[in-house]
Amino acid sequence: MVSPGPPPGGGGIGAYTEKTSRTLAALGHEVHVLIPGSSQLTTEIVDGVQMHRVPTGRIRPRAVARSLAVSRTLRSLGRLDIVQACEWEGEAWWYSLHPGVRLVTRLATPHFIVEDQEGIPRRQRWGTFVRRWLERSQTRRSARVISPSRVLAGEVAKRWRLRPGSITIVPTGIRHPRAGAGSLPDELRDLEYVLMFGRLERRKGVDTWIQALPQVLASRPNLHAVFVGEDTGLDGRLFVDIAREQCGEYWPRLHFLPELPHARLFPIVVHARMVVMPSRSESLANACLEAMALGRPVVATNGTGLSELITDSVDGFLIDPGDAAALATTVCTAVADDALLARVGQAARRRAGDFDLDRMVDRLVNVYEDVRGGRGLAGSATSP
Repeated sequence: MVSPGPPPGGGGIGAYTEKTSRTLAALGHEVHVLIPGSSQLTTEIVDGVQMHRVPTGRIRPRAVARSLAVSRTLRSLGRLDIVQACEWEGEAWWYSLHPGVRLVTRLATPHFIVEDQEGIPRRQRWGTFVRRWLERSQTRRSARVISPSRVLAGEVAKRWRLRPGSITIVPTGIRHPRAGAGSLPDELRDLEYVLMFGRLERRKGVDTWIQALPQVLASRPNLHAVFVGEDTGLDGRLFVDIAREQCGEYWPRLHFLPELPHARLFPIVVHARMVVMPSRSESLANACLEAMALGRPVVATNGTGLSELITDSVDGFLIDPGDAAALATTVCTAVADDALLARVGQAARRRAGDFDLDRMVDRLVNVYEDVRGGRGLAGSATSP
């Protein structure tokens, strides 16, 4: 498996790779994880997984250098039954050029989706052309393509001209998170709050939530809003500054915290009235599954991978992306109804159980066995 690194620095791909590789190793498989970008090649064994930090050369563009370094290291390991990598930046592209390799590409979030959702003008996308090309080429050359959600599979198949139905759905798995004995930060103690956590960026709908906040906070004088995660900003401005400007008199009831490890994050999740995730685009977020597993009602969005997790008003709530008015109304109604929050939270916990990590890894191993047996190895791309 190829990964940008362990969490939190490795992001969602790193978190997925860490828990999946360790589960595979616990089942008795020999598992290697390659992490490109180090200064020298080092190997250590962590929970039965052989972790290789791979040095990257000076070739430009950097994405090509990383891809070449990954390929060389994979080849040095000898005959591998399966190599799995995400499409992100085409880190297994060079490896895919070798005949007979069994490459499984797992879709994360291709650059074209990020750029579409961030509203980046096409004239400004030339700098990422190589990365986008590598991602598409690697995916189309793979023995099998898997996706955590049907929504993401459909978007990629349409844009990259893959045959309908050629992408196998293997959802993200989750270990039931534990809130642990960690305590709340001092500034949140004894507060009633709604939480948004994860990477704070436009495609996650942070701007939509900020637009909704004045109405939400006006409806409930003791309610606060908490944000946890890296603030990437919008149009050169941090979201914390945008929120200070747009929320005016309610600004003292907003709390922005940095990215936190699970031991410090989960107590904050458990004590939230509810969690908001109004993403414009989402595959199948770990954050949403974690919140649901901890019994928190989540407000998410139609037409994203999150809508494949949630049934509206049963085990969560759904609104349309970008609809700040609907988001405000949904949150105002829910936070005022203790019985509704309790019922939906309990159903959310049960629903998260459907994505047990062991069950999802079993599905992944079935895909591996198909690829090893030569089933479904025909190219998944339509004509160029």
